[in-house]
Amino acid sequence: MRKISKENPPPALTEWIAANKKGPNCNYNSVGGELRKVIREALITEQGGLCAYTGRKMDVDSCHIEHLKPQQHCIDLEDVAYKNLVAAVPQPNTPKLPYGAHLKDNWPSPGESDLFVSPLSTGCSDRFSFNFKGEVQPKNPEDEAAATTIARLGLDHDILVSYRRSAIRGTINVRGKMLDVKSARRRLDGLTEKETTSRDLEQFSFAIIDALKKHIARLQKVSGKKKP
Repeated sequence: MRKISKENPPPALTEWIAANKKGPNCNYNSVGGELRKVIREALITEQGGLCAYTGRKMDVDSCHIEHLKPQQHCIDLEDVAYKNLVAAVPQPNTPKLPYGAHLKDNWPSPGESDLFVSPLSTGCSDRFSFNFKGEVQPKNPEDEAAATTIARLGLDHDILVSYRRSAIRGTINVRGKMLDVKSARRRLDGLTEKETTSRDLEQFSFAIIDALKKHIARLQKVSGKKKP
C-alpha cells in the first residue's frame, strides 16, 4: 500500500457541496456522472495513477470512486467529503473482484476502524512487506491492523500475488540477468524519486521498491561472505 497525500478537492465538488448542503440531496448518490468523472480525474492524479488499495495501474475509465469510510457508515457530509474519497479498480458495474475495494465492501464498521490501515495514514507503506514472489505480510508480525487489512482487502489473493511477482521479477531480472548492486540502487533511486515528483507511477511501485531494498541487502550479504 502506498501513502496517498490528499490535495484540495476539485472546485466543482466544492461548489456542488456549497450549492446543495442545505437541501435533502447533498449525498453521494445525488452526484452526477460528469462531476464523478471530475472527481475521478483528480483522485487519479494525486494517486499517481495507482489503485489506492492494490497498486494496480488505472485511468479515469477503469476505476471507481471508493469511500475509505464506507458509505453505509457515513454521517453528515462524509460521503461527499473529498478526504474520504480515493480511486480504486475496477470501473463501476463490473463483475466483483475477489480483492481490493470489492472485497472490502462495507468494512470497516465504526467499531473496527482501528483495524484498517488507510492509505492516507502516515507510515502505511512501512507496515507491509513484499518478498520476491510477490507475497505480502505485515512487516511487524504483531501488527494486527496490517494483518487484518491484508485479509479484508484480499491483498494476499493469488491474482494480486501473481501480478506483483511479474512486476518484481521483471525489475530485478533484466533480459535474463539479475541486477547488480549498482544497477539496483539506481533503479531504486529512480522509483523513490518518482514517488514524490511524478503523477505517473509504475504499477505496484511500492512493492517493487521494497523488493529492490531486499535484493540489495541480499547481494551485499553475499558479497560480504565472499570477502576473506
